[in-house]
Amino acid sequence: MRKTASKVREAVGITAAAVFFLLCLFDNEGTSAAVRDSVRRCLDIVIPSLFAMMTASALIVSSGLTTAVPRCVGRLGRAIFGMEGRELPIFTFGMVAGYPVGVKMLCSEYISGHITKRRAELLSGFCFGAGPAFIFGCISGQLYGSRRAGLLILVSTVSANVLLALFMAPFLRRTASAEHAPCRVSVSADMLTDCVLRSGRAMGEICAMIVFFSVAAHFLTAAFGAAAGELPWKLPCLGGITAEAPIAAFLDVTNVAGFPRGDWLLLPLISGLTAFGGICVLMQLAALTRGKLSLVSFIIMRAAAAVLSYIICRGLLPLLMEGEITEVSSIKAESTRSVSPVPSVMLIIMTVALMLEFGSKKETYGTEIYTK
Repeated sequence: MRKTASKVREAVGITAAAVFFLLCLFDNEGTSAAVRDSVRRCLDIVIPSLFAMMTASALIVSSGLTTAVPRCVGRLGRAIFGMEGRELPIFTFGMVAGYPVGVKMLCSEYISGHITKRRAELLSGFCFGAGPAFIFGCISGQLYGSRRAGLLILVSTVSANVLLALFMAPFLRRTASAEHAPCRVSVSADMLTDCVLRSGRAMGEICAMIVFFSVAAHFLTAAFGAAAGELPWKLPCLGGITAEAPIAAFLDVTNVAGFPRGDWLLLPLISGLTAFGGICVLMQLAALTRGKLSLVSFIIMRAAAAVLSYIICRGLLPLLMEGEITEVSSIKAESTRSVSPVPSVMLIIMTVALMLEFGSKKETYGTEIYTK
């Protein structure tokens, strides 16, 4: 039975790869456009907003700063959320640092043996959130020209995570360790270099996944539209917008920029999609964790977070948006695109150079030891 299932999976994988190859071969124009668009998003949005956070998160875990939480704060975190002292900073940092950061920190803690696999999988469901650069720049700046929209999305997504954490507190409290982790903080130049290198590799994996998924999403959208007869049909329940924008945003959350500008009634839907993160983010997390953590619990909790974020945003919308009357034609969108992609390109070049130099030093050092 297992051999049959394995053969079926292999056949499906080979068929999918062959179909993808043929689609890329015969749809050069669409593939090129999808690659160009994804590379532009990586240079203008992903790398500037995530690289620093990825490096900071790696340094926080490697240096042991998560153990520097005062005992009173640790007791409070355990009483309210069922979290241990070293897990509370990951929870607070992961909600606002950018999508992959919290899960990456938990995976590092699990690999180091500081937390169990089950706790890491449970915590990953709410140690997750979009960064302010993406929320305020890509969403509120482009679609509404107002920081109020970004603030409402941030409040809604963070509140959804807090509610999920409160709901999961009894389960976390049962498996919490009785021992308090000793405070051991150590920072060095080699540690900083290693964190920069690991963050550079992680950013490369994320950007490669974004490029691949952008092409795959292009083919999926085209196939879905062909099967349905006409993709951009109207959705009366969502104010008559076309179905293409929500589907594209569900596949890749950065596509929320394709929503109609200035429609405040769509803000709860955008908030829910932002809380979920999209299929592309799930694939990024799978690439970063390399199968060390199961994403089943994560997907279930993120679906619940999307619903909670939608409800919270819809409830707060009349309060925070009171007096906010903006015509679509009068919106002055704030472009999130950099004046030039040169800074991001230079960052990539310097990171690769640093990797090569650091790798050559390791090889030299290993050769010297072997000679001695």
